[in-house]
Amino acid sequence: MRSTLFYIPHQVAGIPMFGFGALLVLVWGGYIAWAAYTYSKTRSSAELTAALPVVLVASAVLVFLLPSVEQKWHDGTAIGLPIRGYGVMVVAGLFCGVGITVLRAKQLGLSVDDVIGLGFWMMLTGVIGARVFFVVQKWSEFNSITDVFKLTEGGLVIYGGVIGGLLAGITFCWQRNLNVLAMADLIAPGFLIGQSLGRIGCLLHGCCFGGICTAELPSIQFPQGSLPYQSQLASGRLLGVELESQFPPSTIKAIKPNSLASQRGFKEGASLSGVYVSSVEKVAGNDPVAAPQMFAEAQVGGRTISFLPSQLPSQSLETHPSQIYSAINAALLCVLIWFLQPFASRDGMVFCIAILLYTSSRFMMELVRSDEASQLGTGLTIAQLFSIAAIVTTGLGLLWLNNMPAKRAWHWAR
Repeated sequence: MRSTLFYIPHQVAGIPMFGFGALLVLVWGGYIAWAAYTYSKTRSSAELTAALPVVLVASAVLVFLLPSVEQKWHDGTAIGLPIRGYGVMVVAGLFCGVGITVLRAKQLGLSVDDVIGLGFWMMLTGVIGARVFFVVQKWSEFNSITDVFKLTEGGLVIYGGVIGGLLAGITFCWQRNLNVLAMADLIAPGFLIGQSLGRIGCLLHGCCFGGICTAELPSIQFPQGSLPYQSQLASGRLLGVELESQFPPSTIKAIKPNSLASQRGFKEGASLSGVYVSSVEKVAGNDPVAAPQMFAEAQVGGRTISFLPSQLPSQSLETHPSQIYSAINAALLCVLIWFLQPFASRDGMVFCIAILLYTSSRFMMELVRSDEASQLGTGLTIAQLFSIAAIVTTGLGLLWLNNMPAKRAWHWAR
């Protein structure tokens, strides 16, 4: 796990990097140089016009968004912009997804400009949709409106991304008079490879983590301060406590021998009101990349028992490596769908199969994850509920397509 890879400093040689600073000059200088070179070779402004929205969005991010999310010490001193492992992998996934889609489009003799334009708008609205879904789902965890925009720190829900991306994709295809179902088949592998790399980002950040692994299966541990560590500490499991319910308040059912709980006098049958977790406040001079150290206070049988960072374990209990499983699953599905593309008899079938396989595997993946609670009294997580809805929808879609005449918009070479 490495949530923060490094920091872009607030300023270099006294020159600010964000806002109307050095990075904005670099973006526009690079675009102007590239535009001049491209126009001298092609004498066409089509590529220049297609790239301009990307440059404008990047400029808006540099001027308005990044200064508001730049990290500061508690005394207000600016540190710089943290480059998170999660954000880097999400961006890598987006570009790889567009890249393999462009490769397939060239094989089919399609317009690369259309594919890039489609990819840009689907990426933009997909990220917005994924973030909106997460914010609505986790609204109580946000302390300020600026936290909503901290995308690099995790917090994208794939189902919101799919909904946002599909809406943008359908609108783009209608405007360009493109076959919606054929384009859906075209982008399916790109979606899956993007999801695969995004899950590596989840591993780096520590989100989407698995449950505690007690069997002889592959497992992984996370450092103090990580999300799995905090979850295990809040549940009492990291202290060696087994409760009658998943989280406090609850009655202690069992205590692991030689654990922290047994050493500090926890008793079976006692009431554990809660384990309250907080982090050590960092000050200027600390390593800003390092994971935070944790304090814990347990309310047991009317007593408060405190644990200093040095008294707590340095790592979490062994967990199922759900992020790695998810990354491998999406990568394998990407390969499968890529080779399946030419063999479908009707447009839209490949996309439906991709969604059907992904949502089915996602439903099963939730069985080893422990980062989401069940919803609506069903015992199922929100991801499982959406998976069921997607499985039914795509299943019906496949039945409908199978009754349509066998025809495809493009010739797919086998």
